[in-house]
Amino acid sequence: MDHFDSEFESLINIVLRFLLVALNMEAILGQTSLASRKQMLRKMATTGVGLDSVYARTLQRIREQKGDRSRLGMEVLMWVSHAERPFRIDELCHALAVDIDSPDLDPENIRHQETVIGSCLGLAIVDPETFTVRLIHYTLQEYLSQPGILPNAHTTLGEKCLTYLNYKLVSGIPANSVSAFADMPFLKYSSLY
Repeated sequence: MDHFDSEFESLINIVLRFLLVALNMEAILGQTSLASRKQMLRKMATTGVGLDSVYARTLQRIREQKGDRSRLGMEVLMWVSHAERPFRIDELCHALAVDIDSPDLDPENIRHQETVIGSCLGLAIVDPETFTVRLIHYTLQEYLSQPGILPNAHTTLGEKCLTYLNYKLVSGIPANSVSAFADMPFLKYSSLY
């Protein structure tokens, strides 16, 4: 291993340690009382602070969110971790608006970008240069790919893409219309994948 490789590996280890601390702090500060914060600290002390346990606790916190934020957060992680290519934030917002039981896209189902990213409790971020949504670390990708974490993800993604392509709004687009891609950011992804 040359000098560059060892420096790079050291940098990766520092980033992982920072990630662990940041996620643990977010979990602690997410508690609303001193007693629950102390309980969270005791829990971390007994179960350890490995990435898998931090990811598992963060997913549990996502599932415990109020309203449909829980479903939204898990769906965002599903799309970002199982999509065939990285999503721009506008594409993801439109993908999340697809309702399999609806004959057409309801523009009122398109959520604000901050709501979408916020529902993930820090596990997904938007790259400020490319506007693509990505997971906070490649180890999260590996974790989410484990069986049982996001069951039937590929089936759900396929159903959402096919539903979108069958919407009246989409099926009525002329074949030579290029402008539809600007107005319907999820069209290109759903038609290719």
